[in-house]
Amino acid sequence: MLKVAERKQPQHNIATEKALSAKKLYLALSQHTGKPSQPCVKINDIVEEGQLIAKDDGYISSMLHAPSKAKVTGIGDYYHPNLGRAQTITLDCVDEEKKYFEEKRISDFSKEDLKTKIKNAGIVGMGGAAFPTHVKLSPPKKIDTFIINGCECEPYLAADYRLMVENLHYILKGVELICKIIEPKNVIFAVEENSPDAIKKINQFKSLKRINLPDFKLAVLKSSYPQGGEKQLIHSTTSRMVPPKGLPFDVGCLVNNVATCFAIYEAVYLAKPLTQRLVSFCGDALETPKNIWVKIGTTLEELFNSGVLELKAEPKKIVCGGPMMGTALDSLKYPILKGTGGFLFLSEDISVEEESTCIRCARCVDVCPMNLLPLEYAKLTKKEEFEKLDNFNIVDCIECGSCAYSCPASIPLVHYIKIGKKYGSSK
Repeated sequence: MLKVAERKQPQHNIATEKALSAKKLYLALSQHTGKPSQPCVKINDIVEEGQLIAKDDGYISSMLHAPSKAKVTGIGDYYHPNLGRAQTITLDCVDEEKKYFEEKRISDFSKEDLKTKIKNAGIVGMGGAAFPTHVKLSPPKKIDTFIINGCECEPYLAADYRLMVENLHYILKGVELICKIIEPKNVIFAVEENSPDAIKKINQFKSLKRINLPDFKLAVLKSSYPQGGEKQLIHSTTSRMVPPKGLPFDVGCLVNNVATCFAIYEAVYLAKPLTQRLVSFCGDALETPKNIWVKIGTTLEELFNSGVLELKAEPKKIVCGGPMMGTALDSLKYPILKGTGGFLFLSEDISVEEESTCIRCARCVDVCPMNLLPLEYAKLTKKEEFEKLDNFNIVDCIECGSCAYSCPASIPLVHYIKIGKKYGSSK
């Protein structure tokens, strides 16, 4: 793994704000891994906050809900930070916030009740992968170890850290619900050593025995990249190696991000669907970095127009996500998705230099956290020999960017890997 400049100050120590009101929301039907949701509303419908507006379409899919009382004013193509453009439901909002009240009789809910509530709330993995959570909580093999992922290894981003500092009790309530579903023998809360206040709070909860969990351990890991990757985290905390083309359940593990655990708490205790999330807005082009609770579907443009965010310099680069795995944006019209953890506004362009000839230094191999051969993917993709990519387990690449970051020839290895996966999977 790599040691990269973290650049998490001052946002690491900035308390969260709320910017939940929005005039317009743009809700992409592709908010998650798998098939897009299918609309169950039509133009001119009036919807209430929390109302289902798009149903899941198959096993690997997810529900979508209205984050605000609103009128449906469009269903069609719109900006998408990961796909470029995607089918989207547009809502014109009413400034009226619904109140949610905590349910006390949680013990009455069975495992299936809990999974149904999680599914109906449209919860997906909020660490970035956005895999439907109800599917993840139905593994085909027995899970003996559940790992809570508090390792926010991307530079700049601080949303998960602030969530742990300010809402740890609710995160752990969500963890209790997950443990009721999968019945693990061990629970490991993994955080990096650069998270002192979160570590202190977790230790306080442990010492006061304020949580009802199986064997519960705190694992404080070295701050490195990509420590928060599922398979890297499993190895760091249990020494187990997920096999090539394998999944965490193959070694008896299940991993959930802290934000996902918090969303599960809200879904079960508050009957609240996933309609908002905590997002970090960082970078030297911003007047003030912020961690903000934002409704899903809010655009960057609206946050700036409303004065929630301000620029002190014209950004040369806007990135959705972190600098290692994020996607460069060409405007402020892009909306926040369920899996969006942050945005960067940088006064300097971080584009790499022009690609040159490989010098066979093998740095890309040395730094690959999955022990793969990144250069082979680039060579085969350039030759359009996509059918050979699977021989080198391209499916195991997590696109962390460590190889491209370390390449002295500035070869855009992740770019070639993305192309290879796209055309290799469609051969």
